[in-house]
Amino acid sequence: MSLEYMNDLNSEQKLAVTTVDGPLLVLSGAGTGKTRVLTSRIAHILYNGFARPWEILALTFTNKAANEMRFRVAQYNEISHLCGDLWMGTFHSVCLRILRSNWAAAGLRRDFLIYGEDDQKSVLKRVITDLGLDTKEFNPSDWVDKISNLKDKGIFDVEKMGLSNISQKIVKAYNAELLNLGAVDFGDIILFVLKLFENNQEILHKYQNQFKYILVDEFQDTNAAQMALLKMLTKDKEQPNICCVGDDDQSIYSWRGAEIRNILEFEKTYIGAKIIRLETNYRSSANILGAANSLIKNNMGRLGKDLRPVNIADTGEPVYVLTVPSDWDEARFVADTISRNANNNFSNFAVLIRAGSISRTFEEEFTSRGVPYKLVGAQKFYDRAEIRDAIAYIRLLVYPFDNISFERIISKPRRGFGDSAIAKLRESGKSFMDALKTTKLSAKQNVAANEFLSVFDFDWQNTTPKDAVQQLLERSGYLKMWRESKDTDAPERLEHIRELINGVVSKYDTLPAFLEHAALMMTDDNDNETGDKNVVSIMTIHAAKGLEFNTVFLPAWEEGVFPNEKKSDNDMEEERRLAYVAITRARVRVIITNAMVRTVFGQRMYQMPSRFIGEIDKQFINDNMRPRQNENIKTYTKPTVKKIESSVGKMVQHNEMGSGVVIAENGNILTVAFKTRGIKNVERSFVKFI
Repeated sequence: MSLEYMNDLNSEQKLAVTTVDGPLLVLSGAGTGKTRVLTSRIAHILYNGFARPWEILALTFTNKAANEMRFRVAQYNEISHLCGDLWMGTFHSVCLRILRSNWAAAGLRRDFLIYGEDDQKSVLKRVITDLGLDTKEFNPSDWVDKISNLKDKGIFDVEKMGLSNISQKIVKAYNAELLNLGAVDFGDIILFVLKLFENNQEILHKYQNQFKYILVDEFQDTNAAQMALLKMLTKDKEQPNICCVGDDDQSIYSWRGAEIRNILEFEKTYIGAKIIRLETNYRSSANILGAANSLIKNNMGRLGKDLRPVNIADTGEPVYVLTVPSDWDEARFVADTISRNANNNFSNFAVLIRAGSISRTFEEEFTSRGVPYKLVGAQKFYDRAEIRDAIAYIRLLVYPFDNISFERIISKPRRGFGDSAIAKLRESGKSFMDALKTTKLSAKQNVAANEFLSVFDFDWQNTTPKDAVQQLLERSGYLKMWRESKDTDAPERLEHIRELINGVVSKYDTLPAFLEHAALMMTDDNDNETGDKNVVSIMTIHAAKGLEFNTVFLPAWEEGVFPNEKKSDNDMEEERRLAYVAITRARVRVIITNAMVRTVFGQRMYQMPSRFIGEIDKQFINDNMRPRQNENIKTYTKPTVKKIESSVGKMVQHNEMGSGVVIAENGNILTVAFKTRGIKNVERSFVKFI
């Protein structure tokens, strides 16, 4: 009998799916079908009766990944009727589910709030000010990141965090204020579960016994707190059935707490663990994979694998490498290549950059050429001010004790409540909504206070969430504020709010359920609205992880840019992994460019090619930019270089100023970017061409 979930799996994938006993690490290279392995493995466990749905815990890093996995599992006919109560979601959504069921034991109020970054900043600003500290010296935004990083380490005790006395005071006061406000931040969600399990062995044993099989996606991205959670759930089990799928060569998030040692030391953590390597790549050609393999082999901290294409006979195009005179020539080359070869399929192209600042030249050149593009990751839907305002209104409706939301919206639209009025409300010791009913204010403020309270005085619980939010934002005057606004983006903001009400809120049965979703989405890294529009994607390499395109341009592969000049030798392996991720996004062709001169922070700087270019095996590279004989695409003809007349782009040597590159000329006067002396004008007779 042929099982649908086993169809079309290769031998490596089948082994990973059917190896269900004991700890297993699946090293899944780029484009090797890890999601298919995870979903087939879940189907295999359910079909064979090894566990019931609620006894399987599948952990992901984004809501998008969790939803895709859930959808795929449900498509298998053999087990579609069995997957209704799977514990499948992000680490944070699963931990939130545990906290909602055990709120009292966790020391929380039943209806605790989840604070996002904006809310955290507001709390920290108040805390830092109350401690008598200057918010310019102790920037609340910086402290959001610092506290998040501390909590990601899974440390409960502030005294054990290795902080200065002042830092300890800030963290302690911040945590205390969160509890006072009936809230937790994103980092707390996992931390409170760790505390819960440590202090309540009975609850820990309940979940240990419940989860017979644990599956983890993108294991290389786990931080210390997430690893501690996995260890707790598998503690005291001689051979726990935990399967972690990941790729040590794609570990690129150390800056947000990911610890590559979790995957590198898997066999030490789980003695007797098996390792299965998925090395058959279904995305890229042999030359692209060969280039990626040869580059990443320069890393020492890796478990090792070699990606190979499905069709070994078709080597595909080489990885093209082009050096251009300047960053503007680079942008013109990319725009020209896309213009001549897109055939109105612009979504086949992507420009992947190491840092956001590099996008400017491409944006300007694409705009002037009429090349449609989207700067992916520029702003998430839930990061928009109007969306956060609307959610604050909803939160205050559902949770009237939410002082942070109160402060955000009390003056949107303006109601005559300044800092002095807020200070009076705070002095009462009550929630601001309760204080508004009893605090002595000016006559004008009393009228405004009564009007504001009346906004929330309607039977929203017996109204559909969609209608309740529509009514709330109408009653508050918030929608009217934007309708009457003279701002050029006001219509767009109103459209975003309509999308929130009609497209998002309407999907939920209750407003608390929607707010839970919104809180998680505000911290989800995969909320970029890429859509299916026919545009060229410009994005950072970090944002491109998990995506794929026919043609990928990799500009600014220069020392100091990529690898980043701020990275130490210890960080170089992660920079190289980032380069590996960039190359493996391409299906058909990779075009790496570097400029001899680039404007960096307003200064024209002489650049050297990235060391990563030199680390790629030459057999996989074409640095002459000549396509294969049977290639019809005229992509690689160096259009901008051919237009450069005479000496521009050539290397020269000057007796006093050393070596440099000619970037412009005017008769006998050459403008040269010297390696050590910057940009100078010199006579042609004073330099030697080399």
